[in-house]
Amino acid sequence: MEKVCVFGFKCKIFFQCADDDAILKMRKDVIQKTSRFSQDLTGTSLLRRKNFDKGRIVLNAKDSDTQSTFRKYYQRKVKSSHTAVVTLQDIKDVAIFTTKINRLFPEFITYFHTISMDRFLRSMIVYFQYYLLVWNKMQLRRKEAARKLRQPIVTQLENEVRDNLADLRSMIARNYVAILMGIGDVKKLHHMNNNVSLSDRDRRIFETLIFMSTKVVWIALFRKSYSLIDKEINRLMRTIKYSPVEHAGKCPLEVTLEEERILLGTAFRTKKKNPLRSPAIQEIIFDDHDYRFLSIGIDNVPAADERIRYLELALAAPEEILEDSRIAIGVLGMRRKYLDAMLNPKEIFKTEERTNLKKVGDFRIPPNPPLRDMLLCDTLSRQPCQFQETEDTKKARITQCKMWRTYLEMEGMTLNTELSEIEFIRTSVYLTSVP
Repeated sequence: MEKVCVFGFKCKIFFQCADDDAILKMRKDVIQKTSRFSQDLTGTSLLRRKNFDKGRIVLNAKDSDTQSTFRKYYQRKVKSSHTAVVTLQDIKDVAIFTTKINRLFPEFITYFHTISMDRFLRSMIVYFQYYLLVWNKMQLRRKEAARKLRQPIVTQLENEVRDNLADLRSMIARNYVAILMGIGDVKKLHHMNNNVSLSDRDRRIFETLIFMSTKVVWIALFRKSYSLIDKEINRLMRTIKYSPVEHAGKCPLEVTLEEERILLGTAFRTKKKNPLRSPAIQEIIFDDHDYRFLSIGIDNVPAADERIRYLELALAAPEEILEDSRIAIGVLGMRRKYLDAMLNPKEIFKTEERTNLKKVGDFRIPPNPPLRDMLLCDTLSRQPCQFQETEDTKKARITQCKMWRTYLEMEGMTLNTELSEIEFIRTSVYLTSVP
């Protein structure tokens, strides 16, 4: 069926068509054809107005209209019979929605919705959960340490914290190496796919990945310490020499030699003028990590102690069981009813709900047991990890990936809005049928 608008141009409307591509193409054609008439009537380009609206969404994500739009069209849907908890996919959805469209591209959306990328982002969140705890404690004890004599036991405690940070960095390194080498579901997106170098595309993906990783971690940790997170991620992925945060002089942080020893670890190297390995890669090459720890999330860990089991829950367990396991990892595993659409905490007035939140506790890594108490195995396990992602998680990744690719192709236009509503909002032109 064809309809013609009052200005005299035709547009095909497929009322009975179920093909999404055809509907998207039709909507794009309508916007392009009606934009010049809208510009004549209002003096402002249709597409320009839409870009301005998206800028408003980025800057004012707490606006009630913005949140209702996100909740209605873009938020991950949960069955009524299931408890709605915050997952990594929810955090990625908020990060994409609050990012300007011109900073993203469909190929990165596919890259962003892979199993390997989810492991990488989850390890990032866990690392910075502990990193910020350590940083805050160091700031509190700095004045106290300046006026007291240093005791030998302090060095031992600092070494324990340093090793914990190094172990969590090794998980980031393991997952980052898998992405760089194209292992698993990121193989088809590797920069040497089909023996043709795609370095320009790879560089663009890398820059977007650093930006989006910073944003995901920041949102997951209640939007605190963005400058510190940005600085550390750039150090891990680029090295200090090539970090734009360091060159721009942003977030100058003063740390003592002892604090630097704790935060950087023993694997960090700064001898070369032009470093070829980032600190994340140095961590897995130059440091000696427990092989059981490096197999978390991939293989079942035999004879695991309390420390391994705790970190296995934090790094690999589905978000639905984190609350019952009493493990706090930012907003992961929290019930959605305690947060708004943009994952900001709501004000809780009921005593019962406050009590439920306090039950989770802080993120505390159990101490490493002495080597003599460890039960080590001579061979690696052939069994998969006991924690596997649920079918709902797999379906949500596929569904949200397709939806966000369409979102970029439509330049941020609401996907489920009827064509008549789009026409009314954008041009105030009614379509009338003709024989």
